Amino acid sequence: MSQYRVAWKFCQRSLLSAVFIVTVLSDFVSIPTAAQSITQTPADQNVPQVTKSPQGKQEAAARAAARAPARHFDRVLIIVLENVDYEVASQDKNFADLAAQGASFTNFHALFHPSYPNYLAMVAGTDFGIHRRGRYLADAQVNFPNDALHRTIADRLIASGLDFKQYAEELPNQTCPWHFSAQHVSDKRGNYARRHVPFLSFREVQQKWCDRVIGVDSSKSDNFFVQDARKGLVAYSFYTPNLNHDGHDTNAQTAGAWVKKFLSDTFGEKLRQGTLVVVTFDESGGNIDNRIYTLFLGDMVKPAGQQDPKALAKPYNHYSVLRTIEENFGLEPLTANDRSATPITDIWK
Repeated sequence: MSQYRVAWKFCQRSLLSAVFIVTVLSDFVSIPTAAQSITQTPADQNVPQVTKSPQGKQEAAARAAARAPARHFDRVLIIVLENVDYEVASQDKNFADLAAQGASFTNFHALFHPSYPNYLAMVAGTDFGIHRRGRYLADAQVNFPNDALHRTIADRLIASGLDFKQYAEELPNQTCPWHFSAQHVSDKRGNYARRHVPFLSFREVQQKWCDRVIGVDSSKSDNFFVQDARKGLVAYSFYTPNLNHDGHDTNAQTAGAWVKKFLSDTFGEKLRQGTLVVVTFDESGGNIDNRIYTLFLGDMVKPAGQQDPKALAKPYNHYSVLRTIEENFGLEPLTANDRSATPITDIWK
């Protein structure tokens, strides 16, 4: 073997070792973030302050609703699946059946590769430059400091008298904030991945609102999500399936079958009244333009037969969903990214 080939193999092994070390360490320490590429929007001075009284929360929510340009839904549930091209998902029978019930967008794009920066952008309006680390390092998790530059939609919701919850299938039965990057589930129903639970990347959530991060045992018919759904979900819910259900360790067909079953058996139409359900993927599986399947479902959304194809073909991305939610609840945008994003319109009844 030539000296050049020996040197190349040594470099490959060294790179893989470095990626492994960074990924492990990132679960236990806070990693300084890259320089900000976006302009953070300061908190609205008119946003009501957090209050502990139920009456104060109701008044704050009413003021937020009054600021909303258009109120279409009472609650939103976001379900994020993994790594499938639009062309593949849209041809799956289960996804096609779901698309017939609502608004399935034909020009919706993820923001980055790999997964983790997209999850951060969904809840914070930015990935804080994490995608610049490249495909191998950008999935290494960060614990962002509790300061004004690292806020999420949770801040806007709480300040407006509303609430949020993050549901995570197979979340380890350990102490918050669950620093484990993965949790093996012995019966093979699917593993947990912390990088898919974006709110846990923020020290503020870890310190103040970890009770809003809810573990879901997907093997139980009466798990915590089911109990909450029967009582009525809070204004904003983010649902993270396990790695089998989201398609990460399986395929689009498995993810499609799981979503359809979830929306028929676990969170059926009666429980979904007033709730916008967003089904989306974090990123594509490899198509050149990062186009992904994204669907809006709910009793406030026109069925597919009544949708205007031109409206469904408008260019949207994860920031568009965030902006749509902010406008619905009368919340101030978090960053310049969601402020400049196009809210989703022309699909409502």
